[in-house]
Amino acid sequence: MSARPPLLVATCGLAFSGKSTLARRVAEPLAAELVSLDALNAERGFDGGSVIDDSEWERTSWMAVDRVAAVLGQGRSAVVDDTFSHRFLRDRFRACAHKAGARFAILFIDTPLAIIEARIAANALTRARPGIEPEVFAHHRARFQFPSSEAEVVRIAEPGDLDCWLAAELATT
Repeated sequence: MSARPPLLVATCGLAFSGKSTLARRVAEPLAAELVSLDALNAERGFDGGSVIDDSEWERTSWMAVDRVAAVLGQGRSAVVDDTFSHRFLRDRFRACAHKAGARFAILFIDTPLAIIEARIAANALTRARPGIEPEVFAHHRARFQFPSSEAEVVRIAEPGDLDCWLAAELATT
């Protein structure tokens, strides 16, 4: 019996929907490399909660593709922590997985807007993590292309949804 190909997991959801927490919860049991676009932006001296030119986001995205391709090339799985707010970004990483012979999954974190707004407001008081400027969030939300017909989408709306998906994934590895 041969081992399954590596898996590339793309988190997808609005800012403050819980993607980073979910990405960490997925990466550890899968022994997957975690690639965070926020961390890459920070390495580059950018704050993702502020206005960043689209060309700089594009550079960060390609840096992430390069890192993911290297991980998949070693036969290891990867989890990408990003909003994946546009379908072309999801397609970019889907193509990266395909080129490496890896499997691909999009975990769409479907958090209600009221909860996201409450998290943003609470974070503005605690500064537990970098915040997001209101105009940046409004722009992000207005341009967000929610996944719909993409075959690899797993909708995570309840905590049990992730547990079920993860259990099934671990059972087949």
